[in-house]
Amino acid sequence: MPPPTEKKPITVSKLNQALKARIEEHFPSVWVSGEIIGFKHHLASGHMYFSLKDDKSVIPCAMYRGSNLRLRFTPYDGQKVIVRGGISVYESQGKYQIFVEEMQQEGLGEAELRLRELQQKLRSKGYFDPEQARPLPRFPRVIALITSASGAAIRDMLELLRQRWPIARIVVRPTQVQGPGAAQSIAANLRMLNDLHCRGRMKVCAVVIGRGGGAREDLAAFNEECVADAIYECAMPVISAVGHETDVSIADLVADWRAETPSAAITTLVPDALDIMGELLRTERRLLDAARQCISIRKQTVEQLASRPAFRKPFDRIRENEQRLDEISGRLQRAMVQTLGRAKLRTQGVAEQLDALSPLNILKRGYSLTQRGDNTVVRNAADVAPGEILHTRVAEGEILSRVISTNNTPGVTDGQ
Repeated sequence: MPPPTEKKPITVSKLNQALKARIEEHFPSVWVSGEIIGFKHHLASGHMYFSLKDDKSVIPCAMYRGSNLRLRFTPYDGQKVIVRGGISVYESQGKYQIFVEEMQQEGLGEAELRLRELQQKLRSKGYFDPEQARPLPRFPRVIALITSASGAAIRDMLELLRQRWPIARIVVRPTQVQGPGAAQSIAANLRMLNDLHCRGRMKVCAVVIGRGGGAREDLAAFNEECVADAIYECAMPVISAVGHETDVSIADLVADWRAETPSAAITTLVPDALDIMGELLRTERRLLDAARQCISIRKQTVEQLASRPAFRKPFDRIRENEQRLDEISGRLQRAMVQTLGRAKLRTQGVAEQLDALSPLNILKRGYSLTQRGDNTVVRNAADVAPGEILHTRVAEGEILSRVISTNNTPGVTDGQ
C-alpha cells in the first residue's frame, strides 16, 4: 500500500540520524553494569569492542584507544564490569551502542562509584577543561605552599626553593591534608590566599597544594568537591602535588598543572638561579661579541669612506660640478637662441600666409564688401530691397548708400 500523498517518507539514513541525535541528547552519560562477551582488542587501532549482558539483554559497546589507555586491568570475556559512557547510534548498521569512557571491575565499592560520579559532575561543569588552565609565571616572586607543616613534603619544597630560587618570598599555610576535616582545611586556606590576592593585600604568583606519598585512602581529601571548587575559583595558578604518581586525584584534574611529587612541583614552578645566571653570562658574552663585531664593521666602513677622493678633496668635486653646470648652461642658452630663431622664422611665414589671405588685401585690389544693416553680407541683388541702407567697405574707408532699385540680371548694375 503506497504512503499517503500528503506525507513524504524519509530515508533510512535520515531516520538513523534523527534517532542518534535523540538518544545522544537523552543519554549523554550513563553507568551500566554487566558481563563482557565477544571481547575484541584491535592492536592496530587500539580500540576495544565488546558487549555487556545480563540475564535478559545484551548491548554493544566500543571503547576507543584514548579511553582504554587508562585501564588498570585487562578485560576478558565473562568478566563483570561497570562502565560509564554515552549512548549513540551506529548509523551505517542502525544499532545503538555505548561509547565507553571509563571501565572498572564490578565490586570496587560505593566510594569509587561516588568518586566517578563526582568526576563526571565536575567534567560537565568544565572543571577539567585544559583550555582554562592558567600559565605558570616565568619568574615567580611570591609562592604559597598549602601542605602539612610537619611532613617531609614541606621540608623538601623549602630546601629546593632555597637552592633553586632563593629570591622568591615563600608563604606557608599549615594545612591538614589527611583525615576528617582535611578537605575543608585545604579549601579554606586556598580561599583565604585567593581573597588576599584579589584584594591586592598579597599578590601571589602561584600556589602549590599537596602532600607526600601515602595509601590511596590517604588521598581522600584531594578528591572532595569543596577542594575542586576552591581550585577552580582561584585566580592564581595552582599546582597539585599529591605525591602519588599512579593515582590521579580530582585536585590533579582541576589544577592548572599536575606534579607527581611536591619536589617535582617546585622544579616545575621555579627556574634554577644558577642556570639563569649562566644563561645571562652567555647572553652577555654574545652581546659583547656582537657589539665588537658591529663596531669593527662600522669602523671599516668609515675608513673606506674616508679614503675616497670625495672625502679627501671635497672641493675638487664641487669645482668639477660647477664647471659641468657652466657647460650645461652654455649649451642651454645656445639651444634656446636656436629654438627662438626657428620659431621666429616659422611665425613670419605663417604671418605672410595669413596676410595673403586677408580680406583687406583683396579690398586693395578694387573689391568691396557690402553689408546690410544687420551686418549680413550682400551676395545677391535679391537680398536687398529699394530704400534699404547699405554699408560698403573699400580698401580705404566705408561708403553708406541707399538702394534705389535692383536688377538680378548677372553683369548689369542699376542703382545709385
